[in-house]
This record gives sequence, structure tokens and C-alpha cells, in this order.
Amino acid sequence: MPNFSSFNPNPDNLRTLIFGKDSTDTAQALATDTAGHIVNIMLDGTISNLMGVTITAGTLSTINSVMGATITAGTITSLLGATITAGTITSVLGTTITAGTINSVLGATITAGTINSVLGATITAGTLDAVNSVLGATITAGTITSVLGTTITAGTINSVLGATITAGTLDAVNSVLGATITAGTITSVLGTTITAGTINSVLGATITAGTLDAVNSVLGATITAGTITSVLGTTITAGTINSVLGATITAGTLDAVNSVLGATITAGTITSVLGTTITAGTINSVLGATITAGTLDAVNSVLGATITAGTITSVLGTTITAGTINSVLGATITAGTLDAVNSVLGATITAGTITSVLGTTITAGTINSVLGATITAGTITSVLGATITAGTINSVLGATITAGTITSVLGTTITAGTINSVLGATITAGTLSSVTSISQKSFQETSSLNIVTADAFTALPTVTTSVFGTYSFFVYNRGPGANTADARVEISANGTNWYADVDTVTGVAVGSVDVLVPQRFLKYTRLAYRSSATGLPTTIDAYFNGQGT
Repeated sequence: MPNFSSFNPNPDNLRTLIFGKDSTDTAQALATDTAGHIVNIMLDGTISNLMGVTITAGTLSTINSVMGATITAGTITSLLGATITAGTITSVLGTTITAGTINSVLGATITAGTINSVLGATITAGTLDAVNSVLGATITAGTITSVLGTTITAGTINSVLGATITAGTLDAVNSVLGATITAGTITSVLGTTITAGTINSVLGATITAGTLDAVNSVLGATITAGTITSVLGTTITAGTINSVLGATITAGTLDAVNSVLGATITAGTITSVLGTTITAGTINSVLGATITAGTLDAVNSVLGATITAGTITSVLGTTITAGTINSVLGATITAGTLDAVNSVLGATITAGTITSVLGTTITAGTINSVLGATITAGTITSVLGATITAGTINSVLGATITAGTITSVLGTTITAGTINSVLGATITAGTLSSVTSISQKSFQETSSLNIVTADAFTALPTVTTSVFGTYSFFVYNRGPGANTADARVEISANGTNWYADVDTVTGVAVGSVDVLVPQRFLKYTRLAYRSSATGLPTTIDAYFNGQGT
């Protein structure tokens, strides 16, 4: 390129241009990408590689991958998760393939191209021959043996929800919902009285000789002149019901009904009601009780009573053998006689004899002691510190008793039954003739807290000070702020008219205390308080302390 510098003077930008000719014999420059690969093809040339693929003598000889396929030595070894060995697919997304045959798929076992098991079910020669459970049903050796609490033996249902089924017949039932069944006969249904199979009354309506002779209305039914004219959507014309809740009634006959609440009706006959089996119109079992030929002949339990072969054998801890009660709550009964009771509440019974009752000792039927009292040979000899000799009390606590007469009690002298002195006081012929002193050393305190002062004196509750020898008032100014309080003691003889006896000398400052002691004595005393300055209140606590003489 001798003239290159004439149009590109920078020697750093020198480059070589290679040209070829196209089909029209026009010169065309070859172009490459940044990695040096040719991006256009000139005619009549040879391509030795293209986008990482090696080309030898015009033949594509080396390629490693196409999209998601891996190619090793010209052979595809994997494709989108499938493993390929020696040109054969050996696994696809969890499926195992051996020698071109699928052996397992997502938990299913496949042997020689045949599925042998799926999710725990066994398959033999293409037949599903072992399933152990489907939802709540148990399957044994290909046969369903139980479904949701129903027992199935050899393909026959033997029990449903406690009802016994024999040879496909429901043969034991005691009650249906609110109906009582005795010896196979319904005796009551939800408040209805049934005597010898005849209903005598229903919810206040009287039934005589099987005829309902006195009723005006039944819930949503209208009764006019003794005739029902409508019942909750039921059409009644001239005393004849024509339809009931979708059931058709023709000429007084119910001719199309399939079910009533929980009862199944087949061809006009009730075949089951809420778990009760009915065969050919006969109830065979109800809630675990067996009914044979309309007779209730097998009941196992009623509330807390156990029934064996039709006989009650136990009731709430009572043992019954051959219809005879043998024990009740630990007491033994022999031949119908109560012959062994060990305890009754707090009493201990040994060999049929009470030996102790709540702390009382009983020996051979005789009480020996009761709550601290000693009893000898049936006679009380002492009670809580009192001495009793030959049935006579000689002393009680601090009292001396001589020949049945109290002669002294806690320092009191008693002569011939008469008190002569008590704690230094002389008593003559029953009259208190001299008393040296009577002490009233009793202390009393009252308090009034968090009291807000006003501009005028306000009195606290009155104290009767006639019984006190010494007493005073304590005043404390709580604040807050800096306002002071005044206090004074007022006294009265009648509790109505008051005299100011003692005042504070200066106001009681915030955080300070003053004690006011009355100078004069009258029966009633009280404390009065106020703000020292008008319009400047504060809060005080006041206490009264008094001591008896």
C-alpha cells in the first residue's frame, strides 16, 4: 500500500486490506470480527473454521455443542437433561433407562418394560394386585377390610358406628336420636308419651283412643274447626294434602318421595334412618344395640353401667355379679348384706366397728378421747387443762375450784362464792368499796392528708378528748410553691360553740412542721386551718395524737 500515508498519515492506524472479487469481477474487501473471524465469504476460497467449528478440507470435523446439546468427538452425549452414552439415551429427567429400556419413572418400578409398582401399589404381569389403602379405606390382599370405622370381613360389613350387623342384618339398637326403645318397642319420642304402642299425648295435645281431639295449632300449621288447612308450605285442600316439600300426593296417597332428612326411602319403604338399618320394614340395630324380630336383645352399656349378656354387671364403680351387688365404693356386700365398710367420711371402721371419728379414739366401742379431753372407763377426767376428779371439775385454766366451788380466778379472791377483791380493789358484801387506780394507757391517732387551704378557717372533724390525758396536733405544709398556712386549736363543751385556744405564731412554711398543744381542757377539741395570705393556697397534712391516763 505505497499510497496509504497519503490518506492516513498516522502510522499507528495502519492496517492491511485484503481484497477478492465477486461474481461480477468487482473487488471486495474481506471483513472480520474483533476476534479475527471472517464475517463475509469470498467466492472460490476455502473456509477452515467458522464460529468455533473446525473445517478440514471442506469437511465439518469438530463441533462441541449445538444449542443445549453437548457433542464430544462428533457424538451427542447430552441433550436438555437427557444423558446419552455411546449414542444411547440412559436417563431423561429422573427416568432411568438401561440398554434402551425405561426402568423407573417418578417412583414407579419398571422391569423388562413392564410397570411393577406405583406409589406403594404392586403390579404383577400388568395387573394391579396389591393396594393397601385408598383414602380412609384399608385394603388387605386386594379386599377392602375397613372404611372410616366400618368393619368389613370377607367383603361383608359387620358393624357401622357401634351398630352390630349379622349376616348383613342390623340386629342391635337401643335408641334413635330422641326416641327411647324398650324391648323393641318405642316408648317415647321427644316428649311424646307412648303406652302399649299407642301415642297418648304430643306437646300438650290430647290423644284419646288414637284420635287427636284437642289441638288448635302445631308450630307453623293452621288448624280451623279441627281441620289443618296449611303446614309450612304444605297445600291442604278440603282436608287433603296435595304436596309436601316437593313430594307429590295424589288422592291422599304420597306417591313420590325419596328421602326425609336422614332417612332413605326406597320404593316407598324407609330402609335406613341416621345409621339405623331397616330391612323389610323391621329395625335390626340402633347405635350398637341388637334388635331381633323387633325385640331389643343385646345392649352392652347405658351411660356408666356395663351390660353383659343382657345383665347389668357394674354401675359407676359398683360390682354386680349374677344380678347381686357385691361392692359399693370399697364396701363389701355378701349375700345382699353390707358386711365390710372400712371408712365413712372421717370415721375409721375396723371389722365392722367404728374405731375413730375425726380425732376421737374409740376402743372396743368406747370413746377414750375427744379433741384433748381424756376419757377413762367412759368418764371424762380432763378437758383442755381442766382437771376432773370423779366427775367434778377441780380447776379450769387459772381458776381454783374446791369442792365444786370456784375459790380464786387470776388473782381474784372468792370466799364462799363471793368475790372479795379484784386486782387491788376491795369488794365488801358484793360492793366495790375501794379502787386505788384505773389505767387507760391507750393511744389513738387520726390523720387528714392532702388538704388544700382556703382563705377562711376550715375545721377538721371533732375529737372527743375527755378520755385523753395528753394530746396534740401535728401540721405539715406540703406545698408546692412558697405559700404558708395558719392553724389553730379550737375547744368546746357542747360541740356547737367553739373557743380559739392556741394559734400558730407565724404561718407554717412549705416543708416545715408545727405542733399545737391545747392550753385549756374541754370535752371536744378540733383543728382549724387556712391560707396565710388571701388567694395563696397550699396543701397540708394534719395528725391528732392522744394518750390515755
